Amino acid sequence: MVKYWGAKGEEKKKKAIPVEERESYAGIISTLISLVLIAGLVYLGFYLNKRFSAAVSRKREIEIEEKKVSKRGPRKEASTYRTSTSTRRRASTPSRTAKKREGPEAPSQMVHVQAGEFIIGWDKEDKTVKISMGAFYIDKYEVTNDDYKKFVDATGHRAPKHPGKSEYNIWEGNNFPPGLARHPVVNVSWADAVAYARWSGKRLPSETEWEKAARGTDGRLYPWGNRFERNNCNSSESKRRGTSPVGNYPYGASPYGCFDMAGNACEWTSTLYDTKHKWHLACGGSWKDGGGRVTTVARSNPITASPTVGFRCVKDAK
Repeated sequence: MVKYWGAKGEEKKKKAIPVEERESYAGIISTLISLVLIAGLVYLGFYLNKRFSAAVSRKREIEIEEKKVSKRGPRKEASTYRTSTSTRRRASTPSRTAKKREGPEAPSQMVHVQAGEFIIGWDKEDKTVKISMGAFYIDKYEVTNDDYKKFVDATGHRAPKHPGKSEYNIWEGNNFPPGLARHPVVNVSWADAVAYARWSGKRLPSETEWEKAARGTDGRLYPWGNRFERNNCNSSESKRRGTSPVGNYPYGASPYGCFDMAGNACEWTSTLYDTKHKWHLACGGSWKDGGGRVTTVARSNPITASPTVGFRCVKDAK
């Protein structure tokens, strides 16, 4: 029994907790901590396994897609891809190839995508899956900072801005930094892209419209052909750590003459990824993505404005 004296000199008594009881409490606390740590480790294991499995699955998916596309190489008259440097230099640029195509004259800075079928994938029996769609026009380049500033100045619409992290912002107020006029505008939300498209008399492309414009009709994995070429696009392999001027990779253009549909900036589409939250798909991969993620079938759901996401517009062909 422990004694101590109060302010008035009265002796008071305080019962000491028995050693056995203290040890019991310590054991319970130790057990609870151990259980929490075990649960945390189990959760971490499941999480890492899920991420690893997803990465392996995605890598396998790309490998399978590459093998399928390689078996069905692009038609010579449609492809701008060449395996050797000397052949590549002799090849016509994508824009010249596009001019040879029959069809109505496209509006300024747009190209015409003809109506008809295109390969969108393969079924379980390794047979091509084709869908047919109508003709449309699509922007030759991604919408640039210069393009978007005209929209901001004319309408008073908000300037591109990251909603959460100011260090990701590129514009300062309503102006972009010198030298970035021809870079694709980024840090624009899906709603911002829709507002610009309406102001310009256009709309955002659906995922299938974007894919056809990017890959042509023969199911290629990249706009230029079937194999990744680091010199044909602005991907993480370029080590730029940011966007590049639009049209900077002429040999990376699609069969219809669209530039930067692999890398540089992911591009918003009108296709929903999540109907509940109204999240929309972005296609094409960005400067931050590696070669396996800048394909013509790459898709993501950015949810909001991002320094890796921009857009281009389409217009119905009459």
